[in-house]
Amino acid sequence: MKMKFKKEQLALYGVTDPSWVGKYTLKEQIIQALEGGVTMLQLREKHMPEAAFIREAREVREICSRYQVPLIINDNLEVAIQSGADGIHVGLEARPGDPGENGGGFY
Repeated sequence: MKMKFKKEQLALYGVTDPSWVGKYTLKEQIIQALEGGVTMLQLREKHMPEAAFIREAREVREICSRYQVPLIINDNLEVAIQSGADGIHVGLEARPGDPGENGGGFY
């Protein structure tokens, strides 16, 4: 089932990238982004072990909750469920079947 979001929740969609952290931690950057107006956040961790991803997602979920911003997990249903995220983004390569038929999106 595809998720439905309010238009204003999609005003500024942030996507994390741990390789761009620089001098700030990921959580510090997330807080800066939320204070800067991000209205929805996607946590993207392509190479992190699942247990660590779940721990990180739970911490980020707490931060997002303080700002009343939905958290979306990238391509990992178990992490989305275990962290209490608001949804999951499933990319084209993560979906079975013909991408043209199924497409990617939020669930």
